Amino acid sequence: MTTAMNMDWDDLRIVLAICRECSLTGAARVLGTSHSTVFRQINKIEKKFATRFFNRLPHGYEMTEAGELVLHKAGSIEDEILELRRELQGKDLRLQGNIRLTAPEGVSHYILMPHIASFYEEHPDVTIELKPSSVIFEMGRSEVDLAIRMTDTPPQNCIAKKICDFKMGLYACDAYLQNVGDKAVWEYEYVLCLHYLQALSRHVWKGNVIPHIKFSSDNILSVANAAKAGLGATVLPCLIGEKEPTLKRIHAPGIEEFSSEIWILMHSDLRQTLRVKALMNHLYEGMQTEIKYAEGLS
Repeated sequence: MTTAMNMDWDDLRIVLAICRECSLTGAARVLGTSHSTVFRQINKIEKKFATRFFNRLPHGYEMTEAGELVLHKAGSIEDEILELRRELQGKDLRLQGNIRLTAPEGVSHYILMPHIASFYEEHPDVTIELKPSSVIFEMGRSEVDLAIRMTDTPPQNCIAKKICDFKMGLYACDAYLQNVGDKAVWEYEYVLCLHYLQALSRHVWKGNVIPHIKFSSDNILSVANAAKAGLGATVLPCLIGEKEPTLKRIHAPGIEEFSSEIWILMHSDLRQTLRVKALMNHLYEGMQTEIKYAEGLS
């Protein structure tokens, strides 16, 4: 009885995160803390409840029967808490408070700041927490309030506005282009974002000889910097490539025909939350000025 009465939501959140991620590193990332902190906390929780929730195995943490029970029961509690939070947010009519926004690193770095600054001029009491990431945060789990995503298939449970289509382009700096001389583009060395590799292989190279990839990263800013340093040519959304004055776009028909879409998304439960709705509309309108870059027309 004492153990059950000592249960609190913070304990359950930690156990849930490890259940879902199967590792302390993954749980730490989700919880926004360190590996060592999660390690100390789970040991303390198991001692507090006199219950082992996980078997420690070389490949990670495996749930015991008690861990599976927490995953099932606490997961349902979490869903109810998140639903309550969204309903309460939906009744919030004030243009003040926090907004959690996520966008790809490139969009965050090259596009968003002027539009966020102009939003603050109109609504100084709002605070914005920006998460630049290629990770798809779960809007249904209240990880974010607004999301800008490059996708052809926006999720069904969201209010979605299509900002524009965007095209891809092949870019390189002058120094690299001078070094390669008259080589054909498929003979170039490439620096590529890992997120585009599969799509490029499927839609552009289509089983043909894949060019030599000299450098790759899951961070598009690192890839753009590698191209600017002369390591090779790169494939970037024109929305980003056209913003880099030291990169030149190179004619590459297969790549130029590869395109996708940019959407801004809000969970449907937040449709009456004015501050979130106001930022969504402001970013949507502001980013219309970026269409010429997105379509490679600058």
